[in-house]
Formats: sequence, structure tokens, C-alpha cells
Amino acid sequence: VCSSCSVLAHVPTELLWPPLPPREAVSPVFEMAGPGQDAKSLLCNFCQRFTKRSIGKNDIVYTTQSFGTVGVQFQSTVTLACIEGLQYAGATASNKKEAEQNAALIALQNHADQIANLPEPTPGQGKKRKVGDAGLGGIPLILTGSPHMPASGINALPATGHNKMALNVALGRVLRRPLSKEDTVFQSVQTVGGWQATLSMPGLPGDWASLAWAGEVGQSEKEAQDLACQQALAAIQADPSFQQQLNAPPKAQTNKGKGMGKGKSKGFGKGKGKGKDWGQQQQSWGQQQQWPQPNGGAAGEVGQAQKIRITGCRQEVVGPIIRGEYTMSQMNHGKPAYKKEAQGANGLMVMIYFWDERDGAAASGWWIGPTIGGNMVWGHHPNRTSATPPTGGWQAPHSSPADPSMVVAPAGGASPSGVGGPPRPGQPGLMAQQQAQQANIQAQAQKVAEAKAQQEQMRVKKEAEAKVKAEEMKKKQGEQQAAMVIRKDIMKLKALTPENFEKVAEELAVTMGTEFEKCGSLQSSIQTENDKALAAAKEKVEQILEMRKKNEERLKENEKKREEAREKSVELLAELGLLVEAADKAATAFGESMKSLSEKSLLTESAVNTACSKVEGEAEAFSEKAKEALDFIKEKGSEIKAAPPAASKKDDKDKAAEAPPTFQQLSAKASAAKGSIAKDLRMVKTLQTKLLKKASASEVMKKMKAVFTKYDKNKDAMLDRKEIAALAKGEYKFTVPEDSLDLIFKAIVGEGKGVKADDFHRLICAVGVARERSKDQERKAEREQGEAELAEAKKKVQAVIDEIGTALKAASTDVTELGNQTRALPKDGKEMKSQAILARAAELEASVKAAAEKAKVAAEQAEKFGCDEVEKVLEKWVKAEKARMSNSAKTLELQISKAKTAVSTFKDQGTKKDAAEVKELGAKAMKRLRAALAEKKVTPLELFKEVVGSKETISKDAFVAFVGKLPKAEGEKEDETLSDEDLARAYVVLDEEKTGAVTSETFVALLRSMMKVVKDVALTGTLSLQDSKSLRRLEAGEALEVLEGPVKEGELTRVRGRAVQDGQEGWVTVAGNQGSIFLKEGGSTFKIVKETILTECFEIDAPPSEVRKIKESTRKLKLGELVEVREWGKKQEGTGLTRMKCKVRSDGLVGWITTVGNTGIKFVEMV
Repeated sequence: VCSSCSVLAHVPTELLWPPLPPREAVSPVFEMAGPGQDAKSLLCNFCQRFTKRSIGKNDIVYTTQSFGTVGVQFQSTVTLACIEGLQYAGATASNKKEAEQNAALIALQNHADQIANLPEPTPGQGKKRKVGDAGLGGIPLILTGSPHMPASGINALPATGHNKMALNVALGRVLRRPLSKEDTVFQSVQTVGGWQATLSMPGLPGDWASLAWAGEVGQSEKEAQDLACQQALAAIQADPSFQQQLNAPPKAQTNKGKGMGKGKSKGFGKGKGKGKDWGQQQQSWGQQQQWPQPNGGAAGEVGQAQKIRITGCRQEVVGPIIRGEYTMSQMNHGKPAYKKEAQGANGLMVMIYFWDERDGAAASGWWIGPTIGGNMVWGHHPNRTSATPPTGGWQAPHSSPADPSMVVAPAGGASPSGVGGPPRPGQPGLMAQQQAQQANIQAQAQKVAEAKAQQEQMRVKKEAEAKVKAEEMKKKQGEQQAAMVIRKDIMKLKALTPENFEKVAEELAVTMGTEFEKCGSLQSSIQTENDKALAAAKEKVEQILEMRKKNEERLKENEKKREEAREKSVELLAELGLLVEAADKAATAFGESMKSLSEKSLLTESAVNTACSKVEGEAEAFSEKAKEALDFIKEKGSEIKAAPPAASKKDDKDKAAEAPPTFQQLSAKASAAKGSIAKDLRMVKTLQTKLLKKASASEVMKKMKAVFTKYDKNKDAMLDRKEIAALAKGEYKFTVPEDSLDLIFKAIVGEGKGVKADDFHRLICAVGVARERSKDQERKAEREQGEAELAEAKKKVQAVIDEIGTALKAASTDVTELGNQTRALPKDGKEMKSQAILARAAELEASVKAAAEKAKVAAEQAEKFGCDEVEKVLEKWVKAEKARMSNSAKTLELQISKAKTAVSTFKDQGTKKDAAEVKELGAKAMKRLRAALAEKKVTPLELFKEVVGSKETISKDAFVAFVGKLPKAEGEKEDETLSDEDLARAYVVLDEEKTGAVTSETFVALLRSMMKVVKDVALTGTLSLQDSKSLRRLEAGEALEVLEGPVKEGELTRVRGRAVQDGQEGWVTVAGNQGSIFLKEGGSTFKIVKETILTECFEIDAPPSEVRKIKESTRKLKLGELVEVREWGKKQEGTGLTRMKCKVRSDGLVGWITTVGNTGIKFVEMV
């Protein structure tokens, strides 16, 4: 982080010089008088005193961001909302809290002047301070940082082009301490052409602390500050008094603490130091290894020899690198440096050179390394006083103790000065050589003195030039300060108004009168800026006045439009008032029309309908009036409402006029009129329904009165018994029984003579009741007769139902018993043998068949039931009974199906177990046959002939007789026996084609032993490889029929066999003595790689008469199916196909398949 501008710069650590000190020295820290104080608290205290009010959480806001993924760094920005929203970015830190402290610290540094000028707090405010305390509230603030400085000299800086950074480096060297924010103070102002900054450096010594440098105008504030730094940097570099500090080496770093510090590294590493107080250790070592100094010469040195040689060095890595001859190549730090003539181990260049104390005493002395001043070193001598390389006491590696075997001496056999004592007789050239060396040293010293004198002359000249340049710079700074004062007033013109223009212009004129003469060379540019600013200000004032004039005209135009809209609104409102008044009158008139419907003259339906139609017709005309008012509101309402309200005018008290109705009032009145008409119209509908009911009732009463009059023959206004009987007969075709007439007279007439007209409607109801009672008696008689007939028919149907139920019950009993038997089959299948399982399965299949027959008969009877015609009343009952019996029959079918499945599973279990037993018996029989082959040393074909005798095939009896006589094979248990029954079952294994006769081909195929060639191997004529001749080479993938073996031949395993490909016989190695495998079991199993068919005969092109038979006996073999060879493939003449007899492993079928097509396509491959 730049200590001046707080800009975060990402610079690799290895490029920094001097090396970065520990974090606690780099992170901005501060010291304070009071306990518990920190930068954030001090910043809050400053803001509170500066603004003279309490500070809230929104007045000082911290924003923190993180950088990187490994070794995350944080940088915080503090925003002072209470001081014009100023923002300051702090230095990076390892945690958020420290980052916020750094941001607060930068803010305090930027406000150092305000803090210094704050008034002292009153005695009653804050805490007590010690006398003489200064700073923020009596708390002295000491800020520290770490400048980035190069190895030596200001000119050694990297060419970054950043004047501010270069100035910080130079200032750090001049002050010889870490920089703080107070060391560089900027003041920036915005001018017409951009920004201009002035820089002062209070930390400089003497009069330099009061100087200021103003830079050229820049496009941004940052650029302006950089230009000010450029002026200040040039002044410092030109001053002779600062040349010594600028060119002096940086302070030596004291490396303490655990771990590796800076300095020469251990062995081959980087750095110049080692762990705890390495500088002190090296000094101590140098003191302990001082060599004797004889009078008049440097003892223990190689002298001025042009060539030297290194011998010895017991370290096995460093020794080969540094041993050899060296030649003087250059001077370094005033002493000779030597370069090795031949490159060292790994092609490395080796140098011997001296390094002075510019990097500290620990880094000084004589070094051996690939480059001068490099980070990699191999040897070291702490002697800092010798003029040439010491001859002994070297450390190699440099961190180890001195190696006494290592000697540095002049090449060519000369002794180093001071080694071996004074010259002896017989060595006359030694003294002359030493004198020549002394002469060279004196000459070198004289050259150094001349160079120093020349440098002193140059220094005096530069000081004179710098003095003149400083005077010019001081004059230029005065001009810049005067220009800054004028530019501040020029900036005020940007915020002027027509009202304050004359005042601001007058202030600028006064400032120009007092400061313009001081601007010197800047007068031209200042005058130009002043003229442009005044012209721009006048133009701005004119624009403001013009804008104000246009606004006034626009307001007048708008007011005129509003007045026209108001007048139009008044006209429309008056028109609306007339329409609303008409609608209101229509609603009143319609209400009057409603009263005509309540007259008592409306006693007939026609009169009621006529009156209601008339009222409804009037309603349509009245509604149209209301609709006209509402349509007008919908069409013109927006124009009426859009007009602004007229300004209220107060009338005279004697001429007070009533305000006209508003648009809202008229709208509400129109809506009310329409609602009133609609409401009255709905009442018309309700009243019409009521009047129609009343008219209908009147008509009924009139008809009843006519009927009463018709049958009142004696005209006594009553109906007697005879007249009532005539009424029932004439009107309802019903003869009233006498008992019913008695009940009618008792209930209605009582003690009277007849039914009066008022009770006529009761009489009608009583006659109706009597008629319904008579009909009920008739219906009851009919019902009782039908029930008797139905009972008889139902009895006959029930007999059929009982017969079918008996059949179903019998079948259900058998099925239930069958279910009980099959329930234990899974358990029995695990415990019983295959033959017992198959026998039990046959019995259960018979039981299932019998139960199924019974259930079938009962189900057929249930299905036929209900087909004959029955009484309609019984149809529902018959249908329900049929469904019940059909469900019972279906349940039996499900139970029988379940029993069938259980028996079938049981049988399949027996079949599988029988197949496994047969397979096991067959394997035992085949094992005995193979044992017989080995014992008798015959081929399978010869054994076949022994079994069949004069016959051509092996029958079951012949197989049982022959195998039964064979002894047990190796590995069979004593209690294991093969009975004739077992052998008869095992015969199935041989009888693959199910013909009852085993051919020689099948017998031989089952007994032969096959092996597959997995690696190319030789087929030889004899067992021994030494005396045997190779017949041919068997290639990987071929099949071999084993005829004899395996046999051990030394460390090899060998078998005698016949190659299937060409029938060649010989001996083959199964496994070599080095673990190589040539043969593996197999060779008789093939996998289908292209679909083909399995046929019964070898010939595939049969005549037409045999085509159907071939189709019926063929089966398609799918990809991936496995087959076992029974007869090896042979080519069919005529078709060119290669055909092979085989057995399908999945289903046991035996037949012929095509292995190779006539075009070479392969259908199978060996597995």
C-alpha cells in the first residue's frame, strides 16, 4: 500500500528491497496515551468534535472486501457521511477488524491538519489529559509504515512511471525512517481545465519543511497529485545535500528469532542469514578465526596472484563444485574477484568475491557462489579486513564449521603470503613476487584516490547547479501558489446565479488585482482562464434569464388553455343538468304508473296481462331518458372532469347566489333515476305473478260454484245424500258406498241436512278420499292373488338352485382337500427324492383333473340357470342367485388353477432335481469310464468297441452291465455305490439324441479330453524336448485333443495330443518352467457369434420332399448361445459350408450347425 495515497499495489514479495519486515511492522499501527483507544475510536472522537454533534452509526460506515483464496487479505473503506461523504481506503490486513483499523488510520492521516487545529476541549468535556499532551483530544498519534526501497541508489528503482511511488522511496531514504501520512500533504482544487494539486513535505529538514510544490493541471485529482510529486522529486534529486542519503545503502536488517532470516542461505538456499542472531554468530566466528598478521604484509592471503587454486573440501556435494583453478576477472567492493576457469559440476559458473557491510556485518566477508551478490552460495570466510582471499579457515558449506582441509593458494605452486614463514634458500623468486604484489596494491590505492578526487569535483559542480535550480523552483512555487488563489475564485463562477454574478465577478477582479503580478510566467494562462471563465459565466447568466422568460410564457399559455377548458366544462355541465332533470321526471312518472296495478278491477288473467304490458311499455320510454343522461356522462365526463376548478369568488352579501350542481351530484342523480326505474320494473314482475294467481283462484271458485248449483236439484243451497251420490257418479264416475256417505255426513254435515256451499271444497276432498279407499281394496285383492302365484313359481326355481348348489358344494369339498394337499408341496420338494416327487406329482395331477371335471359340470349348470322364462317379478331374484352361483364356480376355478400351478411347480422341482441327480450319476459313470481308459491305456474308441462287442451302438442294458463291473474311480467314497437303477438313469447323459442307442461318435466326444492353445507352442514328435523334432507350431486359439498325459518332463508338464485343425499328433508343453502357460482346459465349447440354425442331418440341401421335415426339426441359435462339440467340423461338398455336430448347452438339443460359410464368414468362435 502506497503510504501516501493508500493505493493497493500487488507486487511480488521477492521483488521488494529491502525485504519486508514482519507483518506487525508493516501493518499500520499507532500509539496513544489513553488505555483502550484505537483508530476507530479516535476517528469517531474527531468527527464528533469536528461536527460539534453526536455521531451515529450512519455517520461513519465501514465497507470491507476480501482478496484471494489462499492467505485471504482484507481491505476496508471508511465513508465519513458526516463530513461531505469523504471516503478513505486502508491498507490490506489478515482480518476484517485490522482492515477497518487501517482505514480509520488513513482517514486520521488525511485530516491531520484539522486535528491539529481543533480547539482544546473545555474542562468539563471528555477525560482529563496530561499537561503537554497534543493531538486528537490530548492523545498523541504516531503512525508508522514501511517504504519499498531498492538495494542501493535512487536510480536503482524499477521504471514504474509512478512519480508518487518514486517520491516516497526518495523521501524514505532522505529521512532514513518509515514514512507516515503527515510526511506528504496534498491540497487539490478543481480548475477550469481539470485539477491542480500542491504538495508540502513537513518532515524534511530545515527550510525544506516549509516549501510547497504545485504541479501542472491534470485531468483528474490523482493525475494532478502525481504531477506535483514530479516537481518535488526533481527538486530533491537536484539538491546536493540529499545526494549522500539518496545513494547510501539501506539500513542493515537485524534478523532475529527462530527460522530462516535474510542473508546467505544454508548450503544452496536463498537469503543471507540464519535463524537466531546469525549476524552475531558470524561476527563471533570471524573473531575466533583471525589469522596472524606479520609485520609489513597481509598474512594468510593469496596476495596479488592472477590465478589461484582451491584444494581440499571434504563436503561431498560442495567440494566437486568449488575445487579447481580461478582467474582474476574484475573488482567488487574495492577487492579482486576470481572466476573459475572450468565450469563446476552440473555446468555451474563459480566466483570468489568480497562483499562489504552495506547489508550488515553478517552478510560481509568473502563468498563463493555462482554470481556476485547472488542468493545462492557454497562457501564463506568472515574475514572483512583481508585485501585478497584468505588461504584457510573457509566454511563450505557456509553454515558449517571451518574445513581445515580446504586451502586457497596461488596457482603454479607459489605459497600464499604469510604461509610457510620467511623465504628459504632456493626460493629467490618468492620475495620478488611479494614485492610486485605490494606495488600493485599501491597502484590500485592511487587509482582509488584519483577517483575520489574526481568525484569530489563533480559533487561541488552538482551542488552549484542544484542551488540555482532550487532558487528557480522556489520562484516557480510562488507563482503556482498565486495561481492557486486566483483559480479558487475562478471556480466560484461555476456556482453563480444572476443575482450574485456581480458580487462574484467583483471578488475575482480584486483577487486578480492583488495576485496577478505574482503569477509571473503563468500570467498568460491565468488571464486566459479568467477571460474564459467570465465569458462562460455571462453566457450562463443569459441562459438562465432566457430560461426564466420562456417559463413565464409557458405558464401564461397553460393558464389560457385551462380557462378555455373551464368554459367548455360549464357548457357541458348545463347540458347534463337538463338530461338528468328529464330522467328524474321519468322516474317519478313511472312510479305513478305503478299505482294502476293495485286496482281491484283486475280479476281476470287477460286484464292482469294487459295492465302489466302497458306499464312495461312505459318503463322502456322512461329508461331511455335515464340512459341518455348516463351516455352523455360516459361520452363527455372526461372533458368535464379534466377542466381545472375555477378560482373561488366571494359574492356580495346581498347578492348571494346558490351554487350550481356539480358533476358528481348530477352523475349520482342520473344513476339514482335509472336505479329507481329498474327497481319499479322488477316490482311489476312480482305484482303480475301475484295478480295472476289471484285471478286463477277466482276462476276455480267460480267453476266449483257452478258444479254445486248443477247438482243442487232442490235448490235448497245444500247437497243431500242423493245429490252427493249423483255428484260422484257424474263428475268422477264413482259410486260412493253407503258407509263412506255416513262418514262424509258425520265429518262435514253433522246434525244438518246437507253440505252447504261453504263446505263444498271439503266434500270434493272427502269424495276423492272415498274413491282412493275403494281403489286400494281392489289393488290389495289383486296383490294377494299375485303373491300366491309367485310363491308357487319361486318354489320350482328354488329346487333347481338347490340341485346346482349341491354340485358346487361337492366340487368345493374336493378342491379344498386338494388345496390342503398342495400346501405342503414346497416343503416336500426339498426333502423328497426326485422319483418320489414325480410319482406324487402324477397322483396330484389325477386329483386335480377329477376336481376340475366336477367343478366344470357345476359351472355349466350355473351358466344354464335362468335361461328359461320366469315370472317378471322373479327375474331380479333369479339374476342374483345366478350371479352368486357363478361367483362360486369362478372361485373353484381359481382354486383349481392355483392347485395346478402348485403341482406343476412341484413337478418342475422334481424334474430339475431328477436332472441334477442324473447329471451327477452321469458324471460318476463317466468318471469310472475315464478311469478305465487310463488304467487300460486305450482310446475312447477302443473302449467303445469293448463295450458293444459285435454291435454298433451301446444300449442301456449294455451300458449298465459294463459300467456296473468297473471298479470305483479315484476320489469316490466307500459308501457310494451305483445301482443298476442309477446307471440306467445315468444312461440318459450318453443318449443325447434320445434314440435309445449311443453311437461311437457321441461316446468318443463325451470321453475325450480337450485343451485350448492360449500361447503359440511347438508340437514335437517325442516326450523329451532334447531329442525331439518339431512337427509344427500350434497357434493361439487352436484346439488339441489330449491322448495321453499330462506327464512331467523335468520341470515341464507335457501332454500327447491330436491337433483338431489337421489331425497332427505329437507332444505339447502345457506349462513352462518360468511360469508361462501354453494350454488350458477347454476347446470343445463354442459361442454363437452370428445367428445360424440347428438341423438334424449333416446335409443342408435336402430334396423338396424333405424340406418340411427339416423345417420342423430345425431351431435358430441366437447370438451368445453356447454349444459343445460332438463331431468336429467338416466341409460339405457342393455347398462349401463347414458343418459341425454339437449339443446346445441351454436345452440339450443335438444337431448340425454351420461354423464357416462358403465366403469365409464365421458363425462360432471357441471360448
